[in-house]
Amino acid sequence: MAVVTGREVVIEAPEQVEVREAPAERPLAPGEARVRSVVVGICGSDVHAYRGVHPFIDLPIVPGHEVAGVVEEIGPAVRDVTPGTRVLLEANVVDGTCRYCRAGVYNQCAHLLVVGCQTPGAMADRFVVPAEKLVRIPDDVSDDDAAVVEPLSSATHAIRLAGGVDGKRVAVLGTGTIGLLTVAAAKASGAAVVATTDLIAENRARAIATGSVAALDPLAGSQAEVADAIRDALGERPDVTFDCVAVQATIDLGVDLAQRGGTVIVLGVPTDRRSVALPLVQDREITIQGSAMYVRRDVERALQIVRSGGVETRRLITGRFPIDAAPQAFEAAASPEHVKVYVYTDGPNSDTAGSNGGDATSDASRDNSDRASGSS
Repeated sequence: MAVVTGREVVIEAPEQVEVREAPAERPLAPGEARVRSVVVGICGSDVHAYRGVHPFIDLPIVPGHEVAGVVEEIGPAVRDVTPGTRVLLEANVVDGTCRYCRAGVYNQCAHLLVVGCQTPGAMADRFVVPAEKLVRIPDDVSDDDAAVVEPLSSATHAIRLAGGVDGKRVAVLGTGTIGLLTVAAAKASGAAVVATTDLIAENRARAIATGSVAALDPLAGSQAEVADAIRDALGERPDVTFDCVAVQATIDLGVDLAQRGGTVIVLGVPTDRRSVALPLVQDREITIQGSAMYVRRDVERALQIVRSGGVETRRLITGRFPIDAAPQAFEAAASPEHVKVYVYTDGPNSDTAGSNGGDATSDASRDNSDRASGSS
């Protein structure tokens, strides 16, 4: 479990974020490492928790697992990392012994704890996790780019669950952070063509820039008209649809779009029950597959995509805040004007700019210009 020290950000209650002094440091247990956070991204789960609607996060919580940091101290029996090692986090803490862990699908561990969701997270000066959950950051990857590996791992996991997308026609519903990363991962994984939807014009523009052949407003017509437009853009029905929103409208559209024998992967976190057009699912033999987190090979694939330049960080990061401005950072992240908001323990600077083109801002005073082009 993670334990934070120094300053820590706490979501105390819905839309109530505080920066407070963390508990005193404790001795490290065998297998643990203490990490100094450098940059932490605010993810969709963090925003759901901030709004008080995440089905699996109880408040108060110290959020954060999209992190790049530096190992400061290691406990007994740690071999894989040493103090001074730059690391990112594989955020799923598991028991390692249940039937799912033994089968290698430990993202489904019977006793799964997610750092920043069920245990205190990385949005703090320091945090403690099992050292085995840390992944070395290569020297050619910046901190900003490293912090995007964790959410990108959700996309690479979803693509693997779909049986890969090489040569396939792909639809992505919703192009916030996870949707855009899914587009990037699909293109990097050989998708023949990708079409997308999003309510926000700026997100649609980002999707086009990321490789989508068409980015449609789902409110521009009826569901049938939008589905027809996606099919026209793809040339036929998609082989795979990735639902990165998981509201009723996207579930309906995903099933309507699917070809016979096609697949709908649900990456978005639904905040409540959803209904499904089961007659269509049965008659067309549609597979509806949930996708939750990732395992190490998905993280390794995500890191490979980042190192190859498959993700342009600058298209994602729309806000940068020092940790003391975390309340403002969460307010921004929850707005429709932002895609990805980063929080820095030492403030944004040129050393944290993305190696794939991210432009670091000097402080939160750039917020207004960031908001002009961002969204959530």
